[in-house]
Amino acid sequence: MQESVEMVHVGRAVRCACGEDLRPGERAGQLGGQSELVCLWCLADLQAGRQRPRARRVETTWPAAPVAHPPTRRRRRRPASTRRLRGSAAAPLVVALLVVAAAVYLHPALFGRSGSNVAADGPPIAGGDLPSWFKGVPITGGSPGDTRDIWPPAPPDARTKPLGTPGPSLSSSTDYVFMHTIPELGGRPVAWDPCRPIRLVVNDAAAPPGADELLREAARSVSAATGLHFVIEGPTTETPATRRPPIDKHLYGNRWSPVLVAWTDPTVVPELEGRVAGIAGPAGAPYYTASQQHWVSGTVNLDGPQFREVLRRADGWAGARAIVMHELAHLTGLSHVPVKDQLMFEASVGQRDFGAGDREGLRQLGLGTCFTS
Repeated sequence: MQESVEMVHVGRAVRCACGEDLRPGERAGQLGGQSELVCLWCLADLQAGRQRPRARRVETTWPAAPVAHPPTRRRRRRPASTRRLRGSAAAPLVVALLVVAAAVYLHPALFGRSGSNVAADGPPIAGGDLPSWFKGVPITGGSPGDTRDIWPPAPPDARTKPLGTPGPSLSSSTDYVFMHTIPELGGRPVAWDPCRPIRLVVNDAAAPPGADELLREAARSVSAATGLHFVIEGPTTETPATRRPPIDKHLYGNRWSPVLVAWTDPTVVPELEGRVAGIAGPAGAPYYTASQQHWVSGTVNLDGPQFREVLRRADGWAGARAIVMHELAHLTGLSHVPVKDQLMFEASVGQRDFGAGDREGLRQLGLGTCFTS
């Protein structure tokens, strides 16, 4: 999109050019000085080079009111044959920022497939990365040095220096893959702000015994490798969804939504069907300049019934913890690697801790930029 965008506040209830209803106080854009209002959903289409639709089909009311995660009965599975899962299929999903002048797109996709060499009676697979909004959307029409109109205010626990630092590089391994990099900055990975904790909330509706300690142990391992701090805020009624707002004032106030860790099952998250035990990924902030790209939220979906099966085995605790570590590493910004001695290999093959490549990738992800002025 080459036209300039002027952001305005809507003074009364109106309908934007592509059919979305706008409420008083919401922000919209005007292209090239035209009087026609263009809502954030359409601006995201134009920013991404897609043709503006006449009207967008809305699958569910957004933001949805919080509802309790219903108990589910898992159907009996047939013994799985040795097979590959179908490849990833990306379906664009749209989400509007409540108080920012941009839209950020969801991009639910499974990266990688289950390994065909996993035995039929083997452990569940630590699944692919699921970026709940994918990378942030580039924004034009504002002041590149002032992000107050597209980001919520810094939280009270933000600092101007990193809360922790990763250890020194102990390996020359290159067995790691970043989820997203910034070509304009020499391929530097998109990372979290190390001056703020990564805050988590947990829906434990389908949680196995010991779920809280599994999450704490896995978070400690990732924190030690990255220097990033994790804070588990406590339980939430929020349920997994393909459309999750990056700011949900109703649930969390005027801030980036904390990471949702959901103990769930395939009846709620179909991507967990088969032997996929978890999917996870971060969400990016909108940005004016390439150097402002960073992760701000995300989702971790874990299959509670499969974890129960894993925990019954002799080394069940170590195996279950490794799967959660794998998913938190996706949340931090790592993708799969084709090397079996790394925990970020796409299937569970007995690896119980991060390998040298995993640790080097996580170390680099801990060296992100602070965004607290």
